[in-house]
Amino acid sequence: MLASDLRNVLEELYNAGAYRVPGDEIYWPPELHPAVFRALNMQYITRRELDDGRVEFSLTQAGYQAINAEVPWSVILRRRLRHFFRFDKGR
Repeated sequence: MLASDLRNVLEELYNAGAYRVPGDEIYWPPELHPAVFRALNMQYITRRELDDGRVEFSLTQAGYQAINAEVPWSVILRRRLRHFFRFDKGR
C-alpha cells in the first residue's frame, strides 16, 4: 500500500503522459517534493536531465505497478530493443 502523497506523485506523472514528461509540465506542490524524492529513491520514477538543462520524468515498470496501471507496450518494446541492441559505450 502506498502513502497517499506518493500515489499522488505517481498518478500526476501518469496523467501527464508517464514517459519523458518535461518537469515544467508537471505541478507538484512543495508539500509533495519529499514524495517525489521518495519515488526517485524507490525507483518508481526516473529523472533525466537533457543537455539544454531541461528535466524529464518517466514512470518505471515498478511505478506503473504501484498505481495498478498497465504498462504500455511501447515501454516494454523499448526495454527489449535496448536489451537486444546493446552498444559498447566504452569505444
